Amino acid sequence: MRNLRIAVLGAGYIGLATARACHAAGAAVWAVRRRAQTSEAGVVFVAGDLASSDIPGLPGALDAIVLTVAPSSDTANYGQTYPVAARTAVALARATGARAVVYTSSTGVYGGHDGAWVDESTPRRGGGPGNAALVEAEDTLLGAGLDGVTVLRVAGIYGPGRDPRGRYSQPGLLPMRGEYWVNLAHQADIVAAITMSLGHTGAPRVLNVSDGSPAMAAEIARWCAAAQGRDPATLVFDGQAAPSRSNQRVSNAALVATGWQARYPSFREGFKAGLQEAGDRS
Repeated sequence: MRNLRIAVLGAGYIGLATARACHAAGAAVWAVRRRAQTSEAGVVFVAGDLASSDIPGLPGALDAIVLTVAPSSDTANYGQTYPVAARTAVALARATGARAVVYTSSTGVYGGHDGAWVDESTPRRGGGPGNAALVEAEDTLLGAGLDGVTVLRVAGIYGPGRDPRGRYSQPGLLPMRGEYWVNLAHQADIVAAITMSLGHTGAPRVLNVSDGSPAMAAEIARWCAAAQGRDPATLVFDGQAAPSRSNQRVSNAALVATGWQARYPSFREGFKAGLQEAGDRS
């Protein structure tokens, strides 16, 4: 990655971590955000609108583009974010000669609700305006006629500063009595998948990014209780509602076949790391 020129479009939770990792590996990095920010060592922040392919402050020549833009929490806003940003990434790749484009999508596009395994060949059946926008963005990139495109469908994101353990501390609020599948991906493993994909120069491809170890929500809640010194047998799961997200098991076999390895191969390793980080701060 040394001496590569990389633009990260959307320097949020994943994008900023990616920008820093690329700089650490020797790349020159420009990170585009909605608002101006003081640049840090090795990362030049550019204030730009991803609805425009003309973003002042970016170099005229790039080797790679990473699209990690995230909309607001309002899913109705997705249509004005993901597809628009995808078109901007395509235009920018053509204008700058970028040889690789990496886009972080979501495993939610599969929309599974029966607990079955899904992989990259599974039809995209996720409903709602959010998933429709994600699918449109994917299709924009995959159908642009560019080599070096990688669409990474990312499972539930967690890591430093984004700790999901709190939601499992109230088992009575978990839907379906906690009997639904949860798929997670740690920030560090997502960044590793992105940086690895910057070397892809072949035909467009899709890869799932997940730890590959789906777990029932109730199992996670019991593990968290034990880690807190509580008796897991005393937990009461009586929530009846359907989960707000998909109930499916995400395979990461295709990603593993590229040589990627999870630093956090299940929620246990990732949550333990979070416990240690919390202890270090106390």
